Amino acid sequence: MNATLPPDDVMLALESISGGKLTRHRDLAALIDLSQRAQRGDLLADLSFHAKFVANSSRTLTRIGPDAESAQALSAEMQKELETVKNLAGQLLAHGSDEQRKVFEETYFRLTPEALQNCLALCYDLSWYKNWLLETSPNRVLKKQSSAVWRGALIVLVIGTILWLGSVNARAVLANELLVRGTLTLNAAISPEVERQIYREWSGLGIVMIIGYVLVLAAGMVFLIRSPFRLRDHGWLMMSAILLFLFVPVEVYVMVLDVRMILMAFVDGGTLPAFRELFIARLGALGGAPLVAVLCYYTIIALAVIQPFRRQSGAYR
Repeated sequence: MNATLPPDDVMLALESISGGKLTRHRDLAALIDLSQRAQRGDLLADLSFHAKFVANSSRTLTRIGPDAESAQALSAEMQKELETVKNLAGQLLAHGSDEQRKVFEETYFRLTPEALQNCLALCYDLSWYKNWLLETSPNRVLKKQSSAVWRGALIVLVIGTILWLGSVNARAVLANELLVRGTLTLNAAISPEVERQIYREWSGLGIVMIIGYVLVLAAGMVFLIRSPFRLRDHGWLMMSAILLFLFVPVEVYVMVLDVRMILMAFVDGGTLPAFRELFIARLGALGGAPLVAVLCYYTIIALAVIQPFRRQSGAYR
């Protein structure tokens, strides 16, 4: 747990995540040390929450200027939060020495412009403590686990795609061995033994193709649900999902034919006329829709590489 880390280790972590932007090292370390010795980590967490609001408000006021319409209301809210910061810091300092309380009183709590600037600087450093708490919270751990899920799904998606489209291409090569070039007519010059062997290899590749396709569908759905890439920000991902799932009915239909041929090849031992009839039916299924589907699948690969229609604000951080 982050609450058990020594103050020096906490400061090293804060220095790291802030990119070396801390300016109140000694006093921030003192507050961390007091919170641990008094077992009041909750008080320091509350203090850092309000300090972060003050730091953010100060930056906003600097950006919009004092004449902005919302400046007066924001300034009043910031003053209120500053008082809360001073009150919470005072509660922590009650567990410290008189010297520490005196240093904080003179440096941060006096009603002078210099003390106000010092207090804003301390609030800025405390805001990094709040960020660090969020980074090491259980919710953050769950988020990292969720990240592992979608990254794992992406790996499975890639493997499934290789199996699936690789088998599709290999089956296309085998189909050309059986057909007269440019037609759906079987080549009569091929011997029955060779023809039967090609049907068996075609069916074996069909098993790999079906497994790959199922992996792609399952991993694709997990990736869409669990990944940080939102469809409204990544047009390429939305287009890819549409192209993939649009042809599911087509793939289911032709895979039924593939399963029938697989059973004939490895279970029933079908006759050559039965293989030929099923093979031609598979190639001409749905008026060539499977071929259109394959072209769309390669379009998905191009979209994933180029990633067009992407809105930068939706990118994963």
